[in-house]
Amino acid sequence: MGKTVQTSFRYFPVSPRDEKWGLYVTTAGQSHIPPHTGYPPGGHPKDYAFDWRHGRVLSDYQVIYISSGRGWFESRGTGRRAIESGDVFLLFPGVWHRYAPDPATGWDEHWVGCAGETASRLVQNGFFSPRAPVLRIAREEAVLGAFGDIMDAIDAHPPALQQVLGGLAARLLALVYSASQDRLPRDAPGRDAVREAVRAMHADPAGAFDFPALARRLHVSYTSFRRAFARQSGMGPHQYLLQLRIAHARTLLAGGGRSVKEIAAECGFDGEPYFCRLFKKRTGLTPGQWRARSHHRGDAPAAGRM
Repeated sequence: MGKTVQTSFRYFPVSPRDEKWGLYVTTAGQSHIPPHTGYPPGGHPKDYAFDWRHGRVLSDYQVIYISSGRGWFESRGTGRRAIESGDVFLLFPGVWHRYAPDPATGWDEHWVGCAGETASRLVQNGFFSPRAPVLRIAREEAVLGAFGDIMDAIDAHPPALQQVLGGLAARLLALVYSASQDRLPRDAPGRDAVREAVRAMHADPAGAFDFPALARRLHVSYTSFRRAFARQSGMGPHQYLLQLRIAHARTLLAGGGRSVKEIAAECGFDGEPYFCRLFKKRTGLTPGQWRARSHHRGDAPAAGRM
């Protein structure tokens, strides 16, 4: 038997309701491209069809994941880049690009196109950039599963399909962004220190934490540990700990039964006045206001004391 290209894809109409949702899917599909076969497969709408010689410019965003094989990607401003199994590359509206598998290997590709205010905002806020469109994925099984969930939803065609697909596309973008932040080698000491610190903080947010000592114990400088932590979480370890403590305090305040002073001590804060100032700064409400609002909403029994 000859080598056969296998491809399936869908393109979607977009309603005013879908646009109001903020993130909607324009296309999704997958292709198995055997070695020494033509590329790309035919059948795509004119606005999406392209060839290597001319390239293409799209009006939406696309996330393309290569699960096997290798090839090349090129866009205006980045030049030609080698693509290997496990890579994701992103396409941006108005940016010329082209890509193709190596004829010697072919490749398996999975893609989702999306648009909307949410997608544009992610780019405007620097989460994704056309200057860095190629990303290496560490958790391939999670990304492949996200593409699989999108294709399953398309097959099932539930009510409000675009809203379901928008949520799944948001999860895919989050996984891709997570991968773009995960630049430490798997055996890097900083990675181990971050993982251990996060595990300990979630287990006991009120505990006393000596982050420099933790870094020393794991044979990494505190500067490297702090930078690795910020890369992984978007904030430093002390700020992360404060966020956990505030979240724990909100839960205790909603539950009632403890005074604010008791909650401050139980959550690891050094005194009630400091806790109250920090709580209002982070939430916009005093602890008493948070408790009253929670009870008014019926989130907790009305009993409790200040």
